[in-house]
Amino acid sequence: MSKQARPGLEEIMECQVLWEPDSKKNTQMDRFRTAVGAACGLALENYDDLYRWSVESYSDFWAEFWKFSGVVFSRTYTEVVDTSKGIADIPEWFKGSRLNYAENLLRHREHDRVALYVAREGREEIVKVTFEELRQQVALFAAAMRKMGVKKGDRVVGYLPNGVHAVEAMLAAASIGAIWSSTSPDFGVNGVLDRFSQIQPKLIFSVEAVIYNGKEHGHLGKLQQVVKGLPDLKRVVVIPYVTSREKIDISKIPNSMFLDDFLACGTGEQAPQLEFEQLPFSHPLFIVFSSGTTGAPKCMVHSAGGTLIQHLKEHMLHSNMTHSDILLYYTTVAPTSSPASWARMCPFLCTKARSRPGTWPWLWRPGMRKERRCGARAASWCAPSPSPANPRTSGTTRTGASTGRRISPNSQVSGLMVTTAESTPRQGASPCWAGVTARSTPMEYALAARRSTTSYTLNGKKVEVAVKQVMSGKAVEHRGAFSNPETLDLYRDIPELRDF
Repeated sequence: MSKQARPGLEEIMECQVLWEPDSKKNTQMDRFRTAVGAACGLALENYDDLYRWSVESYSDFWAEFWKFSGVVFSRTYTEVVDTSKGIADIPEWFKGSRLNYAENLLRHREHDRVALYVAREGREEIVKVTFEELRQQVALFAAAMRKMGVKKGDRVVGYLPNGVHAVEAMLAAASIGAIWSSTSPDFGVNGVLDRFSQIQPKLIFSVEAVIYNGKEHGHLGKLQQVVKGLPDLKRVVVIPYVTSREKIDISKIPNSMFLDDFLACGTGEQAPQLEFEQLPFSHPLFIVFSSGTTGAPKCMVHSAGGTLIQHLKEHMLHSNMTHSDILLYYTTVAPTSSPASWARMCPFLCTKARSRPGTWPWLWRPGMRKERRCGARAASWCAPSPSPANPRTSGTTRTGASTGRRISPNSQVSGLMVTTAESTPRQGASPCWAGVTARSTPMEYALAARRSTTSYTLNGKKVEVAVKQVMSGKAVEHRGAFSNPETLDLYRDIPELRDF
């Protein structure tokens, strides 16, 4: 590092602005802000005003966005959410409404407009699927599913690549009210069974092989073992993905048939028409899973209405997308719960937020069904971190240090990234800070910061339920099961959460 004077925080915070939003205020966020102001009689001058209102009046926010986004529904709601519910209660969002997720995704009537561009390894051409073609295929899938007995609440799963067939099967299941889950072909047999055995699927879609890194990988052997481990399966649909069906032997896979034969089961003299089951806002849509790194993968359900309105908000307001834009989605259909894995480091305690509508754990076991929704009022917390907020832009500066270097007693700068560290922990700090000094690495400092404010079990799993109990004023049993039980007391008697 050069001997030039190190920049201070003030200098870094006043660094050159690289990009600013269009001052013409013609984004969907601006149009929504204007619509809210007119409907609610509010003077929302800028984004900060809109954000503050959305936190303080979250029920009104979601009601206004429901109108702005044009959600397709057959019955409107009687109440957005009961704001009198406490942190330990379970709210019902958009009570009384009826809608269908698939109907909302397939509502565009520009028949020739491209709905999907499909690219895959081993093939140079990009396949275009129009909205009309997609609707026709979804109708075929749904008719075949109904013919074999799939109904509302049944689980339909995919063990296949992220391609057009995965989208068609998912939308067909959603149109019926069945629940979709998926995993990618690179998952091993145990990884698939650890997940799918918990939800007892009735129908599975898969492929005979995949291409990865220029090499063909057979898939039928794994599929055969997976099917043996799922006794509730009624049908296995194999999609010829790499070779033609004439070269594929599925005779060793019980209850299996090729995709063409499956779709033919639902056809009659006339092509089947799309039918959309009208369902409550909270009806289950997807089952996704945790990574399984600290135990068995945990099931998490995303509701139809919650998934729909949250994605509409993200795409329309935050990304300023319209029906004419194209979204690149470069990923597998792995069953990771992305919404649950998003994390935000913030130097404050948020006291007036609810989790977004419609996410909860759903545990399935043979002979027993247990539902438990979480998502009452949710508070996000973390230790104050050296990530200053710019008072002019409200943006934050992420802090860090150059790789492989130790933190000096003051600060060390790498590019525009600055890390500061106190030479000694505060008095009475968690024992997790023991051994952390000004010479500690960024990784050591970050680990201590997390463990000083985040509660963990003895086997390293983060604790959420116990923290919520403490915040609700309830007693926590079995404190000996936690590796750092003193952190639970950090969330007791928080002034901002009294009467919350």
